[in-house]
Amino acid sequence: MEKIRLWDLPTRLFHWFFAAAILGAIITDLLDQITWHSYCGYTALVLVVFRIIWGFIGPHHARFSSFVPSLSNLKAFFKDQRESVLGHNPLGALSVIAMLLIVLVQASSGLFTDDEISFQGPLSKFLSEDMVKFMNQIHGANHLLVYGIVALHLIAIFYYQKIKKNNLIGPMVYGDKEIDLKKQPVDQIKVSKDDVKIRVLAGVLLMLLIVLFKYVVLT
Repeated sequence: MEKIRLWDLPTRLFHWFFAAAILGAIITDLLDQITWHSYCGYTALVLVVFRIIWGFIGPHHARFSSFVPSLSNLKAFFKDQRESVLGHNPLGALSVIAMLLIVLVQASSGLFTDDEISFQGPLSKFLSEDMVKFMNQIHGANHLLVYGIVALHLIAIFYYQKIKKNNLIGPMVYGDKEIDLKKQPVDQIKVSKDDVKIRVLAGVLLMLLIVLFKYVVLT
């Protein structure tokens, strides 16, 4: 067995902060804490945009090009269920894309909502009354998809951890994954860069997105 760096630190930090933001949004929504709910939503939105950009400029396994499946890859996976990749398998890749898109819709639509009681989205003033109502409907309906994709994500983690004995949590915490060189073809082994340059690049990108969000959306 040999350890390789699968997930870079920025990707790992994104994952856990993103999970915290979504969990926080769900809890504050249930508790009717609209101010804190909006903060969680703003955080999730910035993180989603960061992850989308990181999916093009980040290390190998963080890039969409390394895990978004083709139709043939997806068919082959459903046919034999073999784990032929180190990162996300085709089904996991689709769930990642779905998660990002669903949360992107939820968080961005929240910017345009107005419940006329305790919360007015920072960008709702730029829309007509009918469009604000439409955004309210999208935000209200899409939250069911958020609950659904979160539930599927947790079920998948449990299935892989307990049934298939494939540790998904460890690599997302520590970054490294143990591989069997006898079972994994050498030409498929790709190591993600996780040096100072990568981490500084991610930090600069995130800070730029935070500043941009603050001055474009919140002012």
